[in-house]
Formats: sequence, C-alpha cells, structure tokens
Amino acid sequence: MSDQHLITAILPEDVDTLDLAAVLERDFAISATFRHSARGVGRTTRRRRRATLIPERRNVFYVIVEAERAESVLTWLLEAARVDRYGGGLVFERRLGQTLLAGAD
Repeated sequence: MSDQHLITAILPEDVDTLDLAAVLERDFAISATFRHSARGVGRTTRRRRRATLIPERRNVFYVIVEAERAESVLTWLLEAARVDRYGGGLVFERRLGQTLLAGAD
C-alpha cells in the first residue's frame, strides 16, 4: 500500500472547490476529495481600526494523494486556488496516520 498524504486547503468563498475537484479527477485521476464550509474571523475580516470583527465564510477542501504525487498536487492547488493573494487562504500537507505530537502514545 502506498504512503498517502492529506492536503488541506482553507480557501475564500470565491474559490469554487467543485471546479478544483473536477480538475483533480480529470487531470490527476484523483477522486478522493472532500469539501465543506466554515465560518470564522481573522485579520482580513477587520474592516477598520477597532471595528467589530465580522465572521466570513471559508471553503475547506481536502485531497488524499499518494506521497510521490503530493508535491505536484500541492503546487498545482496553490496556483489554481490563487492562495498567493491577500486573504487567499492557507494550504498545508501531512502524511496520513502521522501523529500530531511527537512521542504521544
């Protein structure tokens, strides 16, 4: 069995995760994608100094991929989701089955 990685992307609401999933299936033959919506507040939600923080919606998108393809899929996702813009989100990767805390039993 191949080592698998989980790529997690927290993206703005304007990123269509259904389109991302369709391209991953068509171009990368990856069908293990999951998505859901979330709400929260952060630095980009502050409208002006001392203003109330306003919750905003985010799309949370997951991709399960073999370890040897994880880097190329991650690089593609960063570009396709336009993460490099202000408020563009966050993408990270980890090996499935990996313990979060080193030495945890």
